[in-house]
Amino acid sequence: MTTPSSSHLADDLMRLLSAAPGRPPDVNALCDLGGWERVAAEGAAMADSPVLTPLVALLARDIAKPENRTRAHAPAFSAIATAVAQTQNPAVFADSLNILLSCPAALGVFQNHLAVDLEEIVRDYCKLRDPTPQAAQRAADALEALTRINLADDDPPFALLALLKRFDAPAPKPLATAVIRAVGTAVDHWPHTTSLSRVIRLVAGLDKPDALVEPNLDPEDVASDAAWALAGIELVSALRAADLAEVAAHLEGSAVYLRTARENYEREDADVLLTVVELLLSLIQQSGVPPTVTSLGTSHLQPEALENLAERVRRINVASVGLNHWYGDPKRAALSAWSRFADDLGRLRLEFDRNSFYKAAVVVDHLLQIYMGSRSVEVVRHGNDVDGLLSLVQPIIETGFARTAGLLSNLEDHTQELEQQVGASTAADQRLILSEQLEAARAVLAAARSHALGGGGQGKGDGGTADTPLPPPLNQLVSTGSIGANELATLSPAALHEIARAVDNRTIGRHSFNLVEAGVFSKIRSALASSPDYRDEVATTVDELLRIVIRFVTTRTNRQSDRFPYLFNPAAKEDAIHHDLDGYLTQSDLGSTVEYEVQHVAGGRIDLRLKFDGFAIHIEMKVDSTKVPMTDKTAYLKQAAAYQGTDVRIGFLVALRHKAFDPTGPAPHLSELIGHTTFDIKGDPIPRHIITVQMPGSRTKPSHMR
Repeated sequence: MTTPSSSHLADDLMRLLSAAPGRPPDVNALCDLGGWERVAAEGAAMADSPVLTPLVALLARDIAKPENRTRAHAPAFSAIATAVAQTQNPAVFADSLNILLSCPAALGVFQNHLAVDLEEIVRDYCKLRDPTPQAAQRAADALEALTRINLADDDPPFALLALLKRFDAPAPKPLATAVIRAVGTAVDHWPHTTSLSRVIRLVAGLDKPDALVEPNLDPEDVASDAAWALAGIELVSALRAADLAEVAAHLEGSAVYLRTARENYEREDADVLLTVVELLLSLIQQSGVPPTVTSLGTSHLQPEALENLAERVRRINVASVGLNHWYGDPKRAALSAWSRFADDLGRLRLEFDRNSFYKAAVVVDHLLQIYMGSRSVEVVRHGNDVDGLLSLVQPIIETGFARTAGLLSNLEDHTQELEQQVGASTAADQRLILSEQLEAARAVLAAARSHALGGGGQGKGDGGTADTPLPPPLNQLVSTGSIGANELATLSPAALHEIARAVDNRTIGRHSFNLVEAGVFSKIRSALASSPDYRDEVATTVDELLRIVIRFVTTRTNRQSDRFPYLFNPAAKEDAIHHDLDGYLTQSDLGSTVEYEVQHVAGGRIDLRLKFDGFAIHIEMKVDSTKVPMTDKTAYLKQAAAYQGTDVRIGFLVALRHKAFDPTGPAPHLSELIGHTTFDIKGDPIPRHIITVQMPGSRTKPSHMR
């Protein structure tokens, strides 16, 4: 470490930056300044320094690498957060604050006391009798930063909400804009805060304030933002409503605000969202009357209307990239999500026009995932936001006669796949096997279609014996005791079980997680967040694959030995779980991307590869008879990491484990079976991320446990 001079920290930093103008500081810059210890000792005195922002950027850069952290990094960031909060210069304050809030590695160190300081800045502003424009801008930046900090917590931020209620009259434009954004964000995250919409109306001059209004303020300056925010509050209130009458009322309210924003302020984003709101309203033919399939005949769902909507969303997204990213990015994502929603309803209309009406539920299931899995960056946040959506969409599905739609659609897909396999088969014995499977699948499909259309009357069992039920989930498609079920009972039990397995594989993963699965999913995603490759399309794809793998582990852990005997066989080899996972993935929505035993990857052969446009994800398979934890299986981890050498640095390691757990007792909890670790490669500063999956083997039936 270079010994710093006896001058002030700011002077030393100024000399360091002047030595290399226009270039980022050297990797040893912080050490040359005296390290974290000096920043901890002198950082609080950097308030209003012209080099405060470069210093914050330097600290944020270095803290991102774990090897740069010491015991002094936490007090250093606390000191520098104090300096930022005490800075009066609006530009230095805003720039430094934004860098701090964009530094997740250190946010937990200073966010609590920074939040207190930011709240105090806003409260002090409210006490000023004659505030300057600079003070208003500083208070606005403080309020937006305070809102961002509170977004990290699901608990209601009572201090922030109380602070927002203090704004009961028009304010200078930057502060009024910040108030409107903060209220809109609060309502999106915390449903009980909808009453804060009155704050927006007061700040924007839509309601007469109780307090005196400064004569030089023009509420019209923020009327456009206010109209947009109020429209969003009404829309999210519609989604949270429990009955159609309330849904319709809130949608009408949203439409009023959006028309104001479009016609008075020429906002194209309002025009786009108004199109979607009018689409939702068109599904409700009369207020309070559940929609039916005929509602999908609206002109808003015609192909040209949907393409026009998508094009407008694309235009907005391109034009607004990089603007107010903490607030603007969620808005762009929401518009895109609504566009996908409309597109899904358009496909739903087409499906109901076809004989295979039951496929419609699969479309709806996909669109519901937008809402079930979303956060504020998409249309809605909370699970109860789906209530209003379901009240619109679910009756459409029910009047489309598709209560068993997902299973029926998956059965049809499996049958079509068998037809293709028969046509492509060249080996006579394989063609015979596939033909027998196809014949059985067609028989089951015909019976299921007949039953779904009301043609599955009750039959009679032979000789008065009890009817043999079809294997699940086929028994959900054709009821036990029906004519169709009795006819299918003549088919080979092995063939029926194979069809059931295929339909089960296709169905699994289409439904929402249970609480435990959701917890595992969230934990792994949080661990992956530090990977620079876990972004955009790669992140979306990894999430989808992770979701499928979690469901794979869940189903295999729960199924009995007659369905997956290899899990109960101490002699089971790697190829058993390899073939099982390969089949499961092939039947999933990612099936077309799965490749089996791919040669010439990292100088070897990868067991499974999912290849996408521009990248691939690799899955290494193992069978293991040791008790060593997965995170300590260095040879396995090296092999899994090696396959990431020329691709994204995220992969999976899946092992059938015979002795890691007590074979005579219950399997471990799901949360212990799926984990995450990183693997460092010498000479590579970025670690490889590996999702570890343990499948308990050599298991014992619960009834045989002693």
